[in-house]
Amino acid sequence: MTALEMTKLQLLSHSKNMLDAAQKNDWERLSALEHGWLRRLQSSVEQYGDELRQTGEEILKDSQKIQACVTLKQKTLSKELGQNTKNISSIKSYLS
Repeated sequence: MTALEMTKLQLLSHSKNMLDAAQKNDWERLSALEHGWLRRLQSSVEQYGDELRQTGEEILKDSQKIQACVTLKQKTLSKELGQNTKNISSIKSYLS
């Protein structure tokens, strides 16, 4: 296996692991996987350039899916926060 093929495999594997973490709502794991990810991508692009085009397209798709997971979770948390705020207000009103 060439260094280019190994790099492609490593990048795709890492990207899929990040997507898996996001889909499973494992935000700690996603955060750990994101650490150093951009630097790794930039380094690979500097080294291989256009040879990573197809790999980059797949990573972009994964990134979009990850963003969708994050956005959905943010909406869920915002809704829960709103409900909790209402509950606290109701409790305060009852105790007053």
